[in-house]
Amino acid sequence: MADKQDIIIKRIKKAGHGHHGGAWKVAYADFVTAMMCFFLVMWLMGADEETKQSISHYFNHPNTPWKAGGDPKTDTMTPMGEKTGQGDSVMNGLDGFFPEDLIQDRPLRNLKDAFAENRSLSQSIEDVLEGNIYAVDVNAEEIKFSLPENILFKTGSGDLTSEAKSYLNKLASLIKPFKGTMTIDGHTDDIPLKGSQYKNNWELSFGRAVSVMNYLVENQHIAENMIQPLGSGPRRTIASNTSSEGRAKNRRVEFTLKKSSFKTEAKPESKKK
Repeated sequence: MADKQDIIIKRIKKAGHGHHGGAWKVAYADFVTAMMCFFLVMWLMGADEETKQSISHYFNHPNTPWKAGGDPKTDTMTPMGEKTGQGDSVMNGLDGFFPEDLIQDRPLRNLKDAFAENRSLSQSIEDVLEGNIYAVDVNAEEIKFSLPENILFKTGSGDLTSEAKSYLNKLASLIKPFKGTMTIDGHTDDIPLKGSQYKNNWELSFGRAVSVMNYLVENQHIAENMIQPLGSGPRRTIASNTSSEGRAKNRRVEFTLKKSSFKTEAKPESKKK
């Protein structure tokens, strides 16, 4: 009887491309994300100063409106960040700066109260100045806004106009009860001065800030130690100096009201046994 033979099966692997899985999708997604970031950076580099300022403001103060470079003749605001009223998330928007049911500590309540007070005061300032202010920025610690050159001074001059005195009188009635300090900062465009009493834009910007301070101190009896005048010249722009409209927005006097009594109450320390 013949011996049984083992059956041998040979498997020959053919050349070809195997399955590589989904790793390429992760690499492709990273590439697309990087390209999106690259084009965003390129777009920001080519944006005008007002756009850059508004984007910067949004990321630093997402709960307040931005109106920098807006038309001084209107008080229309474009809200950025959180909406007013009840929102869909934990944050309720400006009216619910901190949800009441989540507030347990007194410091957070103080923060909400301070923000509400500053927002109310900024609205009153806008009302009495008849919408002539712009670049409004409000948070719990300070209120910042600007008045355009054309209602305060003549071109190249540091002397207040009669219209400016009328507006400053209205502003002073709201500032007097304010418990804190006020910075008055003069700003100009980058065009060299000609036929002015000042040598350059830096002197002009500071001279204008001092003129406003002197008027408020001498005629409205606001404490001099409450006010600090500054001159920024053409350094801090809110619009491009390449157009007449942009230069007009840059020629301004900026006011910053900062609370001196803004404090958060510390929790009492537990007594050691």
